[in-house]
Amino acid sequence: MNHSLYISQKFFSLWGKYTVENEAGQTVYTVQGEPSLTRRQKVYDDAGSQVGELHKVLFSWLARFEIDMDGRSVGTIQQKFGFRPKLELDYFGWRVQGDIWGWNYDVCNAQGQVIAQIRKEIWHLTDHYAIHFNDLKDGLPLLLLALAIDCIHDAQAAVSSSS
Repeated sequence: MNHSLYISQKFFSLWGKYTVENEAGQTVYTVQGEPSLTRRQKVYDDAGSQVGELHKVLFSWLARFEIDMDGRSVGTIQQKFGFRPKLELDYFGWRVQGDIWGWNYDVCNAQGQVIAQIRKEIWHLTDHYAIHFNDLKDGLPLLLLALAIDCIHDAQAAVSSSS
């Protein structure tokens, strides 16, 4: 994989704040969560312009997120009910395979080719993730996908801890 994005959550961030750096250590995106009835996160480029957003659908039995890029809807990601946690993507024809909840998974295109690897990095005080991919145009969509999966994971953990 030729390119990488590294997501690091800010310590003591109430609504979720992340910086996203490229392989050279330059901040290319910032992510800011905001309080709302539904979980909402906005992605800003290095110039401070909003380039993406994800938000939870309010009336959905299981976690479902809609994803926007540059002000237009580009897809949805939804948790599916089953013995093993699964996701249903309506998002660029992609699918996810591997250990989603363990943060060790691949993203495949419609032809089944692996286009990205998303991994959790350990040995940090806060959550850190790495996205490794080949095509630069996939960077922002992959970031939004990883953030949506993180939100679904958090919702699943909240349900599990309240049981």
